[in-house]
Amino acid sequence: MLYELFYKYLILNGRASMPGIGTFGVEQIPATMDFENKKLSPPTQSIKLESSEIATDTYSLYNYLAKELNVNESDAARRFQDFSHDIQKQAATSGSVLLPGIGRLKRDYNGYSIDVETESKQVLPDLWITKTQAAGTGLLDVYAEMQPSIIKQSRFDGDGDRLVVSEKEDYWWVIAIVLAIMGLGALLYYYI
Repeated sequence: MLYELFYKYLILNGRASMPGIGTFGVEQIPATMDFENKKLSPPTQSIKLESSEIATDTYSLYNYLAKELNVNESDAARRFQDFSHDIQKQAATSGSVLLPGIGRLKRDYNGYSIDVETESKQVLPDLWITKTQAAGTGLLDVYAEMQPSIIKQSRFDGDGDRLVVSEKEDYWWVIAIVLAIMGLGALLYYYI
């Protein structure tokens, strides 16, 4: 039960400390485009053991655990420290402990380390883009140039199957000229 709450807190906040072990952090891995294989991979997350120093930012974690377990903060802190101590004992006796969703926690000479789980944490599947699918979208035109391009407008066509991407012209200079003419007109009206 405490592990599930710790994992939930880690995912929601991006960082969580476990006393005696260290601070875990969630690393966001952005989406990638493999041009050669025409594959678009969605963003993923990877959890790493950022530091093995003694955790000092556990107050909000204890507050969260107290609310979830319906106990006071000191009792939540005691329970979580006991839980952390149990994990340390398991790692010391068996050499490693499996933390589901995070990886295998190992005890070594420098402290603790994590062997990240090899299974993918992708929520969405990879997309394979063929030329016929992307022909009308403009995606190949945008990405083929290999230059940064800002996509300003996108919409789905009538069928909802195809994404239409276009770059919108920017007419800020027209507004600037109109405002300048209005300002000059106001000055001429005032002084003439």
